Amino acid sequence: MPSQVQWARLSDFLLRVGACDETIPFCVTALERLGRVVPFDQGRVYLMDDRGFVYGEYLLGVGRDTAKEYREFYGGVSDNRYSATRRAKFEARKLQMRFRCDLDSGTHARRRPIDVIDWGGEPRNTRFYREYVATLGLTYTTGFQLFGSTGATRALFCLDRTRPIAFSGEERVLLSLAASHMDNIFRKLHASIPAAPVASEPFSADGVVLTNRERQLCAMIMHGDTPQQIAKALGISRRTVYKHVSNIHAKLGVSSQAELIARLNSSVVAQ
Repeated sequence: MPSQVQWARLSDFLLRVGACDETIPFCVTALERLGRVVPFDQGRVYLMDDRGFVYGEYLLGVGRDTAKEYREFYGGVSDNRYSATRRAKFEARKLQMRFRCDLDSGTHARRRPIDVIDWGGEPRNTRFYREYVATLGLTYTTGFQLFGSTGATRALFCLDRTRPIAFSGEERVLLSLAASHMDNIFRKLHASIPAAPVASEPFSADGVVLTNRERQLCAMIMHGDTPQQIAKALGISRRTVYKHVSNIHAKLGVSSQAELIARLNSSVVAQ
């Protein structure tokens, strides 16, 4: 499990990106601050339109010429094995129907595990490996995609390491949680998400009972709402929101927003 320091960094990251209300600032802030949660040596985020075409990019530690070469190289790979964009679009199509159902029911869409490419185990006799991977000294690459309101991929994050240090299990957990919460916020930047339904009965999980209001706050937190947005939507003060959140923390045995999100990801709230 991640350490308390890692949880604290994730919590700070979620608060920072949650304050962004436009697509580009959101993606730039996320990429710049994500390294404090899961360290990486260089990163890229690509913004896509509803047809799947890249219309913008933000690079961190990567030159534009290198990024251009990368796109040209993976575009020439016969089996598209290294095409992160194509893989993301394929996964988006597979998730599209389920994603729509999740939105309609007001629940949280589960994410797939974070995959990592170990370049040390890849064929070294390809042009892609010789001219891109070997030149940059890449050792590991991971990433994730964010979806729009229709289930289409609208942003793709790619994170590289040049150090011989694999992404650990704890780091993959943190990255999965960060990506899940980012996805909820990102969808809200592209469409109006239906309000989460209020349960007619208290929510119970592992012997813990949450009231209707507490369950409603949990759903809104999982959808990426900030305390200010929750207060405005429910017509209550931020102090009241914080009081409810404090009660939820005590009931679920968590001490930060990151731990709360992790707990909700594995609870009935996320089903």
